[in-house]
Amino acid sequence: MLVLRVFALLLATQAVAWAGDESQVAAGRKLLAANHCNGSCHQSRAPGGNALNLYTRPNRKVQSLAQLKSQVEGCVANTNAMIAPDEIGAVVAALNADYYKFH
Repeated sequence: MLVLRVFALLLATQAVAWAGDESQVAAGRKLLAANHCNGSCHQSRAPGGNALNLYTRPNRKVQSLAQLKSQVEGCVANTNAMIAPDEIGAVVAALNADYYKFH
């Protein structure tokens, strides 16, 4: 039981970190723009060809901060984006602030 409580606390703490502060959000926005993260890859998968629809569609796959982080990690790995592992949190913070609004 104690292990579950500690695990839950760690997850909650990590979720807050992924939510980010304003400087982290700004850094994430720059990384998204520099790596063209709303470009042709997203357009080909997005409803109506609008890349931003991936983030705002009602049936989106991502339903939590943890899933958002996992999705960003997958996208970075699959596209060879120039986003370092320690910058993932900033990208997640920016996407969360602008589109997802997880707490």
